[in-house]
Amino acid sequence: MPAATKEEQIRADTARLHQLGYAQQLFRDMGGFSNFAISFTIISVLTGGLTLYSYGLNHGGPQQMGIGWLLVGAMVLVVAAAMAQLASALPTAGALYYQAAKLGNKHWGWITGWFNLIGQITITTGIVFGNAIFAAALLNALWNYPSDLTTTSGKVGVIAIFAVLLAVQATINHVGVRLAARAADISVWWHIGVIGVLLVAVGLLHPLHPLSYAFTQSYDQSGFGS
Repeated sequence: MPAATKEEQIRADTARLHQLGYAQQLFRDMGGFSNFAISFTIISVLTGGLTLYSYGLNHGGPQQMGIGWLLVGAMVLVVAAAMAQLASALPTAGALYYQAAKLGNKHWGWITGWFNLIGQITITTGIVFGNAIFAAALLNALWNYPSDLTTTSGKVGVIAIFAVLLAVQATINHVGVRLAARAADISVWWHIGVIGVLLVAVGLLHPLHPLSYAFTQSYDQSGFGS
């Protein structure tokens, strides 16, 4: 049986959406890899590692981070499996809020939609602000740009970079989804490349601890005691 053409697949998807009572609002301009790339970029292993790694080591240590990653990772996989099942059963652009409305009622859909919006705003702010801090530190090393967050000039300098980065992101999204998809595609390979370089560099340039160190050593510099 010959494979369906792109146009036939789009018509079939549109018909399926109509069966679900959901009119198609968005054009299918992104492929499977680009959809994956956007999620991968939002997760942003580099952002989490560079901005929060020292925090985890100082407030728990390798033991808490090593065991914590395994436990949290297992629980996240369960959530991901449940969401994958929902997405395959209700394949709509509305995603979480539409699924919640169908499984519960419109009130649950409303709550889910707003929680999702708050989460999107928060995660964007966190990622971009972390980027601004590192960019300010780099500019400080190159051209003595103010980057010390304990001073007024440093705060203004970081916030200025933060605003510029947000403006660039907004412009990319405004220009069109294809440009955003291309940026996300590049981001995937950038993440993989930089993470690979960091892993090799750390392994070659720094002394290695035994494997037991990751599951037995803990630190607590929070001031609250463990």
